[in-house]
Amino acid sequence: MLTRTRMLAVLLSGLCWTQGAWAQGSPTGPAVVATIKPLQFIAQAILDGEGSVSALIEGSDSPHHFNLSPNDRLRIEQADVLLWIDPKFEVYLAALFADTAASESSLMVTASAISGLTLHRYPDGELDPHLWLSQGNALLIAQALTEQLACIYPDKAPHFRAGLDQFRSGIDKQAQALQRRFSNQHVADYLVYHDAYRYFEHDYGLTHSASLVADPDIQPGMREVLELRETISASSPACILLEPDASPALVNTMVQNDAVKRITIDLLGNSLESSANAYRQLIDHVATGFLSCLNI
Repeated sequence: MLTRTRMLAVLLSGLCWTQGAWAQGSPTGPAVVATIKPLQFIAQAILDGEGSVSALIEGSDSPHHFNLSPNDRLRIEQADVLLWIDPKFEVYLAALFADTAASESSLMVTASAISGLTLHRYPDGELDPHLWLSQGNALLIAQALTEQLACIYPDKAPHFRAGLDQFRSGIDKQAQALQRRFSNQHVADYLVYHDAYRYFEHDYGLTHSASLVADPDIQPGMREVLELRETISASSPACILLEPDASPALVNTMVQNDAVKRITIDLLGNSLESSANAYRQLIDHVATGFLSCLNI
């Protein structure tokens, strides 16, 4: 049995798992199943036409609440690699992923456990799971995935490593361009719907003044709403960054100044088609939202 300790050791040491079902791989090529589209985009850049990459959560589905279909379960069982954030983010998958990995039919790559990642935490100590918004983190995830795929399919290792090199080059160029856009600018005060942008903000020296909700799945109480509305009114923010599932009624209650711009950012990239360039497109989308919000 491949225990959690063994799975983590394999991933963090860069060793190959060479027993059981992974020794030869599938004749149809690599199969990677990611939980969310940002992870799918990273994997797609590495495979780049070899095998298949799919995401379990698409469209308006939430990573926090999701019902698996029989087809989803079949994809998980047949995957070479299962790629997710961690058990606290995709709670609904924790038991199934652990059982699948323990059966030695799939390798489970837990992104938050990869060595070297920059991880941010909320004031209560909980991990901010939106770690894909750091381009440096995305590269480390891509590196870990590349090495594991190269172990399973050694004949395709040059292809995977070429994909990684291209991914790294694209991220480096994009990060340099964004640093120029965000540096030495007077940044206006802005709000966020919920505190999900720490990784991107950290990379580019940005800080929001307040978030409307601590948890997008839990509506704040009336006292909290009134206190925050007063704070927002006093700060005169230039804009607020929303998400596709933000509650319009709650936003209207808290932000009563019509002059405050409202910019919607899709952090999961659900409107993007998966491709080798999709991760950079997602970061461009996030950056464009900030730039538009802040008039940079």
